[in-house]
Formats: sequence, structure tokens, C-alpha cells
Amino acid sequence: MSTTVQALPALLLFAISEEIIKGIADLKNTTSTEAKDIQIDCEDIEEFMNKEFDTTIVDSETLIKTLDEHGATNIIESNGDISCECESFHLDFYKNNSNEPYQVRITYAQEDGIQELMTNLASEYTTNAQEISYNKIKERLEAQNLYIEEEEIYEDNTIVLTVNLE
Repeated sequence: MSTTVQALPALLLFAISEEIIKGIADLKNTTSTEAKDIQIDCEDIEEFMNKEFDTTIVDSETLIKTLDEHGATNIIESNGDISCECESFHLDFYKNNSNEPYQVRITYAQEDGIQELMTNLASEYTTNAQEISYNKIKERLEAQNLYIEEEEIYEDNTIVLTVNLE
């Protein structure tokens, strides 16, 4: 009996079903006079790829809020890095330098929807960051006994506040 082993690049990850593991265990128990067939269904193997993107995201709390609102699951924050499952993608947000924006590594089986996901997250993050900034400005104005006289929201979602200083 002969066995062929093929080395695969380390960047390729495979999901191995229990049937494949059982088949490999059975093969180890095979004597040289026995012949066993191992059938591997192509649907049992899923290849994963990675892509990396620069982002404009700087605040971890706002990022976590955005991911949660977008429906991400298994959100884990560790040493400033954030990972989660979002739609059909695994996202790892990390910073090379604490003063720089996050970068994101996306692990996926099918590329469909990555650009849409990144566009949606960037838009949602911007909206959340603007909301947080707006609330902080209002709090600071109130702390100084200043009140907003007029508030305008433009088509591009720019907010203009007019404060009475008298």
C-alpha cells in the first residue's frame, strides 16, 4: 500500500469534516495487504482566503458599537485588537501603531460582498462617530451654560450648530 502526502501553502485553511478525520484514522489502521477507499466529498472542503484593508477607524468603542449594530457576532476585544464574525466573513481589526487607524484583515470563503461590507461599516462608523461627537459637544456646551440656538442638518449629514454666546 502506498500513501501520497501533498504539502499545501500555510495560508490556505481547510475545514475538515469528521468523516475525513475518521477516514484518515482508518487508513492508519490498515495493513499493507488491505486496501481501503477514502472518499472525500468536495463539499466537505472549504478554502479560505484573506484580504487586508486600511480604514479610517480610530476609536475602538465606536467600532464595537458599529459592529454590534451591524449584526456582528462573537465580538472579542483583546489588547486593542477586535475580532468578530460579520455576515459570511471573519474580521480582525488591528493597529500597527496606537496613533494610527485600524487595519482590517477579512477571512472569507467567497469574495462576494466584501466591498459592500466595508462600505457599509465605514458609513455606519462615520454616523456613530458623528453622533458621539455631537453628544459630547452638547454636554460641553451645557456644562458652560451655553445652549444651541439653531441646529441645521444638510443633505450630506453635516450638522451646523449655532450657539448663543450672550
